[in-house]
Amino acid sequence: MGSAASAILLLAALAVLGCGQRRPMNVVLFTFDTTRADFLGCYGKETARTPHLDRMAAEGVLFERASASNPVTQASHSTILTGTYPMAHGVRDNILFKLAEERETLAEMLAGHGYATGAAIGGFPLVASFGLGQGFEFYDDDLEASREDARGRPARRRQNTWYDERPAGHVNDAIRPWLREHIESRPEQPFFVWLHYWDPHEPHIAPPPYAQIFAHDTYQGEIAYADQNLGELLQELEEAGELERTLVVMTADHGEGRMEHNEMTHAFLAYETCIHVPLIFRGPGLASGRRIPGRVGTVDIVPTILDLLGLAIPSQVQGRSLAPFLRPQVGELPPTAYYSESLSPRLSHGFGELRVLYRDGFKYIHGPRPELFDVERDPLELHDLAAGRSEVQLEMKAELESAIAAYSRPEDAATAAHQVDDDTRRRLEALGYISMTGDEAPTSVTEVLSEAGAPPQDRVGDINLASQLRRHLSAGSFRLARQTALQLLEGVPDHDFYRGQLVQALIGLGELDEAAVVVNTSDRISTANLGPFLHVAQALFDADQRERGMEMARRLTTAEPTVEGLLLVARMESEEGDAGVDEALAHALELDPEHPGARREQARRWVETGESAAAEEALLAILAERPLDLEANLIYVDLLEENGRIDDGLARLRRMERIYPRSCDVRLQRVVLLISEGRRDDAAVAKDELDEHCRDPEIRAQATALLEEGS
Repeated sequence: MGSAASAILLLAALAVLGCGQRRPMNVVLFTFDTTRADFLGCYGKETARTPHLDRMAAEGVLFERASASNPVTQASHSTILTGTYPMAHGVRDNILFKLAEERETLAEMLAGHGYATGAAIGGFPLVASFGLGQGFEFYDDDLEASREDARGRPARRRQNTWYDERPAGHVNDAIRPWLREHIESRPEQPFFVWLHYWDPHEPHIAPPPYAQIFAHDTYQGEIAYADQNLGELLQELEEAGELERTLVVMTADHGEGRMEHNEMTHAFLAYETCIHVPLIFRGPGLASGRRIPGRVGTVDIVPTILDLLGLAIPSQVQGRSLAPFLRPQVGELPPTAYYSESLSPRLSHGFGELRVLYRDGFKYIHGPRPELFDVERDPLELHDLAAGRSEVQLEMKAELESAIAAYSRPEDAATAAHQVDDDTRRRLEALGYISMTGDEAPTSVTEVLSEAGAPPQDRVGDINLASQLRRHLSAGSFRLARQTALQLLEGVPDHDFYRGQLVQALIGLGELDEAAVVVNTSDRISTANLGPFLHVAQALFDADQRERGMEMARRLTTAEPTVEGLLLVARMESEEGDAGVDEALAHALELDPEHPGARREQARRWVETGESAAAEEALLAILAERPLDLEANLIYVDLLEENGRIDDGLARLRRMERIYPRSCDVRLQRVVLLISEGRRDDAAVAKDELDEHCRDPEIRAQATALLEEGS
């Protein structure tokens, strides 16, 4: 639809909303990644620290048995945001699939009724290129932009042994400017906001104080941190006078194995540890403190929201509306069957696949080794009834076949994976997410029950060991990481992903010579696995073995040119006399002209070499796309200072202080500019503000020294 037609529809919808009718409710949807229902206080976890979710449940309605449609992020969120099962929306696994444009999302549905729509996400599987940004006028998925670290300084992107991510606090920071602007400038227009908190996903590195409170279990700590940020966003809505006219919904995409049923993480098996998720509604006119025990699904979220708003539910939606049971004084929720699946074992690893049906208290898992559980009496799924309840199993198998046929798209006989580009596929292989390449990898899903392949229950141990390696590295347990990497390499000595993990462990142990030996004896280093080897080069350079580190970096980037490698070479060259900086930057931008980091470094280089016009043009282009990019803003302030535009620089720094109040670099830069202007009294005030907000003692000492010079 063209932009002019969209504008006309929006104006018409707003006109209807204003014709003497009360403004419709806002909607805020929180999705926590990897969050088990039984790890929240309101679901009975005594050691949980989730006061804001507990309050939501006390003031709203909690569903005790909500099921996700899939134990992976992208597929499950596709169900949450379309109200359809995977067979209909077509997303069956992370990254390998893309939500098609013709699959209508809740954002599109609400935008069509005059809602403003904004979202911010915390993890790579939900970036806009995979289709879930449809219908959002604002969709912030910038996981690579510089953000503050725990000391308030810009955090450089580290080599990630999992998916790219950002913490919940930064997700809130991303949505706040849009949300505040909307509330101030368009108060008559209702809004729909979706916030996705990735934090409970591996690696479990909870920020203070939760790392200390939950030192025994940082998974709980990360859930507590996500809960804190949910509470902060709700408080902001309350202070703006919006909360009491806002429907708030919280759920999770899936849970976490935590070694129950021998599954360390998720995405592989289909037990309740990973399928049972929280589901809480709170809003005007809803019951308070109600708990509903009947089975529901995340497929029900879209129709329930639409029904509560008084909007028609599109015919393609497959969930049922729970709205009647959210009101005070209603009867019991009637039972119905629900579907779930785990196809990642086949799609990502070549094992068997799992399909699930819930009905009348029973749960049937179909796969190479079918299982049947009475989850009402056996919620931990400890007693497989498949051998002794053959009649129930046969009935549920037949009903599962019927459900698959009923929920599949009639126009497609199979769901085809979208074309994953080579860089993304290499990246997935580097994460250990895909174990196959080329013709071996399945490219489609046929909607029939299958018993083919190895039972995933028997192969989950292979996945656990690789997950354990990444966990050790993320936690800084480098000796254990080295031991695990060597154990994996015993079976596949030339596996460059495991060799890359080994060198990260060796760097952590300070054994740079041994790490260099691993690099120098690796016959094949794929582009995807180049990062850890470049870290060895950087570690050597930083350890005053500069020539050795530069030689290794140059050799690696010559063999496998990547933007990250060339930027490292450029930084090394800059520190050693500028000889090859321009060549390295030009090569990086040739590989990826739109790479944010390469564009920033090129602009920084132009500032340093006095090419002000080129630098300003480049920086303004970056900031037009990424106005909250902290590092680009700081480079631009350097340019303004070089050109004598101090007041413009100070104004920009003031704005950045409001957005990043704990940023030491921003506050130090303002002290420096004020001193350079001779405004020492103002600089002293800025220094006091720096001391109040900045946690870095080195930066604070530097600011003190600058003020004392010449005073």
